[in-house]
Amino acid sequence: MLSSRSPVALDRSIGSGLARFPLQIRAGAASWDELTGIARRLDADRFVVVSDPGVPAAHVHRVLHHLGAAAPAGLLGASGTDDVPPEAVIVGLGGTSVLDAVAERAAHTRRGPLLLPTTLPAVLDTALSLVGPGGPRRLPVLVRVQLEFLDTLAPGAVRPGLYALVRNVLSVCPASYDQVCARLRPDGRYDRSALASFIALCADARAVLTCYDPLEDGPAGAFRYGHAVADALRVLGVGALRYGDAVALGLLVAARCARGLGLLDAEGEAAHRELLARWGAPDVLPAPVTAQDVLEVLRRSTTGDGNGSHEVADGPDSAVGMVLLDALGQPHVSGGHTVAAVGPDMLRAGLEAVAAVPDAMVSRGDRDRAGTRSGPTSHVPGAPGPAAW
Repeated sequence: MLSSRSPVALDRSIGSGLARFPLQIRAGAASWDELTGIARRLDADRFVVVSDPGVPAAHVHRVLHHLGAAAPAGLLGASGTDDVPPEAVIVGLGGTSVLDAVAERAAHTRRGPLLLPTTLPAVLDTALSLVGPGGPRRLPVLVRVQLEFLDTLAPGAVRPGLYALVRNVLSVCPASYDQVCARLRPDGRYDRSALASFIALCADARAVLTCYDPLEDGPAGAFRYGHAVADALRVLGVGALRYGDAVALGLLVAARCARGLGLLDAEGEAAHRELLARWGAPDVLPAPVTAQDVLEVLRRSTTGDGNGSHEVADGPDSAVGMVLLDALGQPHVSGGHTVAAVGPDMLRAGLEAVAAVPDAMVSRGDRDRAGTRSGPTSHVPGAPGPAAW
């Protein structure tokens, strides 16, 4: 990943009403001394840092050093079962799984956690949300993004890790479409200023929607756009497919379903494909997964948790709940919810739009309609979309 050594300092506030938490985006040597000052102001008896082996040891040692200048600091594994003293401040240093583990342990401490996310999904999504797999989370005392942590990510992790940015542009803040489209790089190489701008955009989107919807079961359901199919692909255990790329496929399926239902127009669907092409995301299901495989998993889904992936009727012809768009930035509302019922025929058509089709079986035009392309389109919002879309 490209790196810039220029200092960075951006601040945001996220939450609901008076229940808010601060977000800091930082880089530079002086920012680490600032972290020590923050630790001192917390006046903690001790800090318990929860991390996992995937976090570089240099990051762990640096955090322990600066927190330890304010109070005793120790390390726990994310999968450990050791109790955290109620008077301690628990610190989450890692990706989504670490932050989820910290959320559970923080329920038994007197103060919320200090979150130091180290991956882009954790930075752009998990750390900004007050809702996790176990339900509502405690307010963190601070979410702090040290861009030095992101400097050590491989480009192969950076590109798919930006799925929340792409999703948010499509479902929440399309006014940023052209700006983000121009800055996205298929090779996943970004300097700190670009990443800081992406983080700020996602934070602002989250702050706006969760201001009156902290549990994300109303308008903030837009943050589940594309995740129904992505979660199904995760159930299928497609090991080579990163979750961000699974979300990309979910976005394309949702766009095709919305188009088929007469909600999203051709231009809106084309805008999805253009943004994902600039991002460098895949647009076909990975072999050997088929549209039928994904459809069967979606039919079996019975979570019913409002996350846009639950089954809304029983039986082989059951509909599946998905977040759909009426237009970019305008989630479709059905019965007061952002989860719409998509029937099996329409869902199959959406999945077949991202199904891999052997070259020998179809013409070039058929491949385009099936969702496979030889290169990016030239469409941006406001320009006519290709007739095939």
